[in-house]
Order: sequence, then C-alpha cells, then structure tokens
Amino acid sequence: MTVEQEQYALNELTRGLYFGESPRWRDGTLYVSDMLGKKVYAIDAAGNRRVIAEMPHKPNGMGFLPNGELILSSMHEARLYRYTPQGPELYADLSAVFTGYVGDMVIDPQGRIYVDDVGARVFEGEPLKPGRIVIVEPNGEISVGVEDCNFPNGIVITPDQKTLVFVETFAERLSAVDIVDGQLVNRRVLLDLTLLFPSPEDRARKRGCVDGISIDAEGGIWLSMLRAEQFMRISPQGEVTHRIPMPGYECVASTFGGEDGKTLFLVATKVEGDNIFEAMVNLRTETTIFTTRVAIGKGAGRP
Repeated sequence: MTVEQEQYALNELTRGLYFGESPRWRDGTLYVSDMLGKKVYAIDAAGNRRVIAEMPHKPNGMGFLPNGELILSSMHEARLYRYTPQGPELYADLSAVFTGYVGDMVIDPQGRIYVDDVGARVFEGEPLKPGRIVIVEPNGEISVGVEDCNFPNGIVITPDQKTLVFVETFAERLSAVDIVDGQLVNRRVLLDLTLLFPSPEDRARKRGCVDGISIDAEGGIWLSMLRAEQFMRISPQGEVTHRIPMPGYECVASTFGGEDGKTLFLVATKVEGDNIFEAMVNLRTETTIFTTRVAIGKGAGRP
C-alpha cells in the first residue's frame, strides 16, 4: 500500500468541548455536537462558537434535510429532533426500535435518514451487544435496515449514491451495503482494519478501531482512527493513501468544508486513562477541533 508522505499543517479552530462528535459544515458554519457537554454548537471560521441547542440527553449524530433543516439526535432518548430557533422539535421517536443509544447518521438526497443504534447502553454499564442501522423515511415510517452490527458508528453514502458505508468500531472494520430504493442489501466487509495494525501491541490496544468517517469527491474515505492517534485516508480500492498523525489524541470524527470544500475539520480528544467509557462518564476528556487543507475535497457523497 502506498502512503503519500505529506506534511499537513494543523490549525486549531477551537478547544474546550468535552467530547465533540458528528461535525457538519453548511453555509460558512461548522456544526458539532458536544456529546458530554450536552450542547450543539455553531462555529464560525474564526473559531467563535455559540450554543444553538441544549440537549440534556446528549446529542450525537446530525445532518441536514434536503430543504436545509438541521436534524439533531438525542442519544439516551433515542429520538431525533428538528432544530428551530425556538428550540428542538420532535422529528422521530426511535425508542420502540432501539436497544442502545443513537450514534451517527447520514441523510440521503431524498431526505431519508440512516441512523445508528449502537446496541447497548454502555454508559450505564451494559456490555457490548449487536446494534443496527435504522431507516427513517421522509413520511416518518421507521424500519430496520441492517441487523447485527458491531457498534455501528461513522456512516457515509458514496458519491454515486449507490452504497452506504458504515463503521463497526469494535470489530475494527468498515462494512458496506448497497442502497436499492432506499433499502439496504448485499452487506459485505469493505476493509478489515486489523490487517493494517497487525502487531501484538496494536491488537492489544485495538488500534484498528474507527469512530467517524467522511468521504471525498473521489470516494476516498477519511477514517478517524480512535486508538491509533491518526486520521487516515483510504482509496475506494482500500489502499491507504494519506495519514495525519495526532499523537496524544483519540481521533473521533472529521468533515469537509470551507469555501472550496477542501478544508478538513478534525475532531480530536484527549482522554485520561485507558478506558474511554470511564473517562467519558467522569468527564476526563477534552476535545480540540483542528483544520487542515487537503487536495481532494467534498463531492457528491453524503454527508
């Protein structure tokens, strides 16, 4: 595999969030969930941030409908909300389907939402168990698209709108399904990350774990390597093409933005101790959002 030895200049945009998740860019503004801070922020190009929503049950995934409305998630309630200036407005109640928390989400050009159910309520001490990807239709109909997912996490749609790619974090892999009339079929493993991190130390620390992902105009996917202290791009053929080292940080999520779509926003978090869930429960975490410039920017992929 060929890795381009490129030096990326990292610029700090903002810091001080407890645990940033699910960054999204639209019309000159970066939106990000502070999961543990229980707030959703809008951040301008100078790094100034303002709270646009208080989410007492923890926000996570978010996305924009085709009409520009922002959809927020409420993790512990298993509900989706439409953002309004007057406050969040219920959009879909998923609690009858979910067994765990709301994770990430992606919205297709028709307004169909694909959203992760991580499967277990890990902050309350439940052991990991299979989750699923749930589909919310524009008319409000709710169905299960994929079962038996191993902690489903980052989720994107390819530029041709034909494939949904999602992370199975603790299985250390990327999986893919075809999108056929809004339904998800032909599930397969796209990339086994354990093959990229084969040493005994890598295996012990599960350095192949991925959190969020973002997809560029060529279908290349930037992986947020949670335990490997780096962001990493893979080509559509699964080859590693670029790496951005982030020593001392858990790499959580990324998204494309900026005027030309070639600014990559990187959400990176310092975590005290080896158990990330314990650190999160005890608020021993701090997120910094960085920016860097990339040659291949945002295309027709989602989000």
